[in-house]
Amino acid sequence: MALSARLAKLRPYVPAAILVAIALFITWAFAVTTLVHAGSMSFPLDDSYIYLTYAKQFGRGQPFTYFPGGGYSAGSTSVLWPMLLAPFWTLGARGHALVWVSFGMCGALYAAVGVGVYRFVRIVKGSEIAGVLAGVLLLVIAPFAWCALSGMEVAFASALLVACLVFLVRQDPDGPPRKLFAVCLAAASLSRPEAMLLVGLICGVSMLVRLRKRQWKVAAWWLVPLVAPIAWLVANRILAGNFFPNTGVAKSHFYLPGFDWTYWWNTVRSLTGRALAGIFIDKQSPLVWPKLFLVLYVVGAARVGLWAWREKRYLAGALVIIAPILMIVAVNASSGLWNFQNYRYIAPAFPLLVIPVGVALAPPGGWPSRISERVRPWLVRAWHALAIVLVLLFVRAARPKLVADMKLFAQGAMDTNTQVVAIGKYIHRKLPDASIMFHDAGAIAYYGDGRVYDMLGLVTNYQAGIANNGPGSRFEFLESLPPEQRPTHFAYYPGWMGTHEFWGEVLLHTSLRRGIDSRRLAGDGDMQIIVADFDHVHTAERPFNDHTGWEVVDRVDIADIASERDHHWRGRMGRRRMGDPTARWSLTERSTTNGLAIDGGRTIREGGEHFTIHVDPAKPTRIVLRTGGQTSYGWHEAIKTPVEMTLYYKKKKLGALTIAPPSGPFSELTFNVAPHAFPSGEVEIHSEAKGMYRVFHWFVLQPESRPKP
Repeated sequence: MALSARLAKLRPYVPAAILVAIALFITWAFAVTTLVHAGSMSFPLDDSYIYLTYAKQFGRGQPFTYFPGGGYSAGSTSVLWPMLLAPFWTLGARGHALVWVSFGMCGALYAAVGVGVYRFVRIVKGSEIAGVLAGVLLLVIAPFAWCALSGMEVAFASALLVACLVFLVRQDPDGPPRKLFAVCLAAASLSRPEAMLLVGLICGVSMLVRLRKRQWKVAAWWLVPLVAPIAWLVANRILAGNFFPNTGVAKSHFYLPGFDWTYWWNTVRSLTGRALAGIFIDKQSPLVWPKLFLVLYVVGAARVGLWAWREKRYLAGALVIIAPILMIVAVNASSGLWNFQNYRYIAPAFPLLVIPVGVALAPPGGWPSRISERVRPWLVRAWHALAIVLVLLFVRAARPKLVADMKLFAQGAMDTNTQVVAIGKYIHRKLPDASIMFHDAGAIAYYGDGRVYDMLGLVTNYQAGIANNGPGSRFEFLESLPPEQRPTHFAYYPGWMGTHEFWGEVLLHTSLRRGIDSRRLAGDGDMQIIVADFDHVHTAERPFNDHTGWEVVDRVDIADIASERDHHWRGRMGRRRMGDPTARWSLTERSTTNGLAIDGGRTIREGGEHFTIHVDPAKPTRIVLRTGGQTSYGWHEAIKTPVEMTLYYKKKKLGALTIAPPSGPFSELTFNVAPHAFPSGEVEIHSEAKGMYRVFHWFVLQPESRPKP
């Protein structure tokens, strides 16, 4: 009797235990596959090590920094995820041990998401079996398992979002948020930027409902969960220059060259349609049987809607139906990277997609009166049997994709170990005092544990705008660095900088090993540690033509973001297209015609520029355009015809000339402006051209000032 009583007490935990067991088995299989092929545990994404680096700094008592003495860094997309890992570093899980801690926590949260889906379906439909089946469906979606276990914030954000839905369906429709619910909302908003959108929707609608009922104090309580994310956004804006984390600048449409709202609207519409088709229709969908999944989602959404109407849980019902689509649209609206790196950005939407499917698998709550009471239990059993068979077949069909993604995980881990982990350990061992510039910011910083600078701007503030503007802007930025701020070494794929002018001796090659999966996440085959060489900087900062008796009083260094900003420069470089590489927006030219001269520049595709210059209006002025370069560059259109250019101050014509088609060397053309042509010392100039041209520099010269006798 005692044993039976104990077993009866354990009965409520059996469904969750089943899901936990399945999740642990899949987690174990991923780990074993990785150890077999990679030799040691690692993550397939270098970005996972960004979180480990932030966790290490939290553990050291230096929160929100990326290396000792580095200052505030807005590079953590999820604020809370590294905070969860930090105590383990403090307690001794350092170096490689923290990788295992992170993987273990990801596995636990992966299981928790499955249990959360089960609980939601059980609450809404009262069916344990349907809840368990929904959890199983989620756990065997290969990209979700891959992303959840990858060391990123996916499992953490997913667990919080599902928990928010569970709390929401239990929330008093007239009261303030329960304390645990408020904490969950605040945490979810700090787990991923897209989650902040859903949290804002929950809090905003809940507050408005209370305001309509004149429940002022209750309405105010719904603002409390938003305090933490608002504080984080404000801190980012003040300390890093942008509200959202640096990844929002590095990858978002809004900060990329060539952006306009027409491009954004067309891109979001196109990508959202492509994403929905890719998920629900395409044979290469991350889902097994995507069309059946879509049917079940629609049926489940309808049943959720009926439940919400009956129970007057309108917000919960609407959110369950639209949340996954909203997450996908949010990703496309911000970056468009819906299928990037095995769907990592939309992976938190998978649990939200599965919830309506689980509701669809539950038997109907009410049967027609003509069906007798004796028959109804048998119909329920038959329904459950069919649902179980369907899910078992789904699991069987999902197995090949799961195995393939385990290999992809192992492949990525092997490549991570071969390149960035090896480089980080080499730096820690042999270059402890070096200042390293890189484009993969994770494992190199985590294992190297020294001063670093991220050229792409994920962890280095104010840098993403430079990287996004292409190789010419990267060259100009490096050229502008004072000696004390220059990196001593680069950890780079040599072809990724866009110029080799800064490369010195190669200290380490990291050639990739033979692959085990046709898919590969590594950016290139050989990342290198290269000694930095700054011998070729400042070679093109004066005009090449003879201007004896004249001095440079101002210059606009094209592709130098700081110079362009200081001169309010705007160039018509053409509208952005989705997928445009950074190389489309600037270039670097190396000429030896007048001695070695290297200059960054741009292609003006739509015939014009605006910029501000500073002059003495009483003196004559020469405005010199440096153009020329090659006829064509990669990602830049060939220019084979001459172009007429006219220079204006407001509507006043300052001069006109013909730009010959570029043929290799730099070419400099001069506009001569008479004294008193400008009313003041600060002047806005604009050019109009009837075709495309290249521009590298604008120089402003005036007669040299004669010293007073």
